Amino acid sequence: MLRRLSLLLVLPIAGMALAADRNFPLGLAYSEQIGTGDLIDVTSLSVASDAQGAVYILANCYITAQPSYLTKLTAAGDLVYQTTVPFTASGLAVDPAGNAYLAGSNSVEKLATDGATVLYQTVIGGSTLTPFGIAVDSSGRAYVTGTVQVGDLKTTPGAFQPTLPGAGSAQGGFVVRLKPSGALDYGTYMGGTGPAGIAVDASGSVFVVGIAAGSNLPITPGAYLTSGYSFLARLSADGSALIYATFTGESAACCVAVDSGDNAVVAVQHPTDTGTAIMRFNPQGAAVSFSKILPWSLPAGLALDTAGNTYLISTLVGNNYSVKNNLSPCASAGSSALTVLDGNGDVLQATYIPGLVGPWAAISPGAGSTVYLVGSPDPAYTPTQQLAGASGGLLSLTSLSQNAKAQPVQLACLANAASYDSTYDAGIAGGEIVSLFGEGLGPAAGAQPQVSVQTGFPKELANVQVTFNGAPGPLLYVQANQINAIAPWALQTGQTVSVCVVYNSVPTNCIARTVVDASPGVFTIDGVFAVAVNQDGTLNSAANPAAAGSVVTIYGTGLGAINPPEGDGAIVGLPLPANILPVTMYSLGGTYGQLTFPITVDYAGPAPGEVAGVSQINFTAIDVGFPTTLQVGQGSTTFWLYVEQ
Repeated sequence: MLRRLSLLLVLPIAGMALAADRNFPLGLAYSEQIGTGDLIDVTSLSVASDAQGAVYILANCYITAQPSYLTKLTAAGDLVYQTTVPFTASGLAVDPAGNAYLAGSNSVEKLATDGATVLYQTVIGGSTLTPFGIAVDSSGRAYVTGTVQVGDLKTTPGAFQPTLPGAGSAQGGFVVRLKPSGALDYGTYMGGTGPAGIAVDASGSVFVVGIAAGSNLPITPGAYLTSGYSFLARLSADGSALIYATFTGESAACCVAVDSGDNAVVAVQHPTDTGTAIMRFNPQGAAVSFSKILPWSLPAGLALDTAGNTYLISTLVGNNYSVKNNLSPCASAGSSALTVLDGNGDVLQATYIPGLVGPWAAISPGAGSTVYLVGSPDPAYTPTQQLAGASGGLLSLTSLSQNAKAQPVQLACLANAASYDSTYDAGIAGGEIVSLFGEGLGPAAGAQPQVSVQTGFPKELANVQVTFNGAPGPLLYVQANQINAIAPWALQTGQTVSVCVVYNSVPTNCIARTVVDASPGVFTIDGVFAVAVNQDGTLNSAANPAAAGSVVTIYGTGLGAINPPEGDGAIVGLPLPANILPVTMYSLGGTYGQLTFPITVDYAGPAPGEVAGVSQINFTAIDVGFPTTLQVGQGSTTFWLYVEQ
């Protein structure tokens, strides 16, 4: 059962709209790797800066309840102090003078500028109180939010919620404010089940985001959304009243920041877990001035500058991240990225972050136009300056500042053209169709070649070439932000291949990857569900699932060498070549993926009538309610299929 693939593999992805005629070039000031003492496993990060531009980094591991590690550096990246915090601190804030405020366990600790002198340590609740966010205002008052069980919070007279509302509510959110001396100013329950972020305006009004599952968070009249999963709430300056509370969407809100006009900017993980929604709420919580979807990213931190620009740091960023004024190629170990939006929600800059990968990251604006980013270091990246505190684990600190002369990195990333693998790049296989992403890679309007069985696909199109160790590969589609090309079949497993773009005779930067025996990817509709044809010839979908036991056809690339070999860019005809490496399929299920359900593969090989490098896989659909894995050689890929329940 062989079917022809009708997509022709030339359609570009849908990317985010970028602002036109803007010039906002942040450039690399420095990058530095920082040790974390005895803390080996980092599961949470915070970063902050003071009025002098010094940067403070807090690292902890809340899973194993290890002591946290606090580092202070000058604006130039020179070490001031490193100290172990004798508890698991989950939040960090810094006042203009350089005093550090740490929220952890059930208390708040304030450290003097030397990092050693404890100015106060205040217990704000019982053992069930868990802080998730802390902020500090210009007068040195600290604001903390998190979760607590009923009766375990020190509430104050006149508080907004002296008790947690809702019948049977056992746990909820809270907000506590401490005076500059550390004495309790006010304490109130907040409702909701998972406050995650906090910000404060110049008057002392608090903004909190988090999860609002349950009915104990009162949504105010005129709210932007009256139902959902995550919330944004604003308290009065004295903590006695709710100014507004609104839902923000159907997925988790991670972060909040407030501008000088009391507009709150919120980062919400997209419901499909494939992107981030950035929303800017008016001071009444009744409307948004913009809501921008940034695809293929996981929000990790949010900040605003004095001009009202929004800075979002994202982890687990897809290889197809849309760049503008890009500073670095993507990392082969999984990338982090920075997106800067203006007050209208237009993208000013979108760049991979040099030397920084996920899954943990944090961001803070510094003095002037500086922004600090911290996260896990890319092992393949060489930092620009010294290593601070070399013992223990490592973090990567990147400092960016405005630089009109910063040169963009045109070729930002490459990926399997079918899977757009968003975490790890296993390498390149001979004959694999790859997508290259960046800016200025080709003409503004996309171009596709005219092909026939006799000519195949060309190695130059619209003055564009893609070279693999100097040898041009066939081209399926070229455009300024995306190119689809085919890796030459002659690539040898184990060698390093340098992939470059040449446009109008001018070469871009190159990206190096390792050649592997197979790097499989399956073409999908939405990054999750496969482009699949049911046994009756109809397209598989939620409304038209495959019958269990029927034969389904999917298409992929990167399945390795074929025999007899085909020429680069050739159209496959009859008799069909065969895949050299065996193809197996299975589904993993159970609580920890410990159950394996084998899947029968009827055919796996070159797709007839398509360019050599496109594979067709026919297999028997099974109904187990778990994703399917396709394994070829040392490589594998996972996808979902709609199957009748």
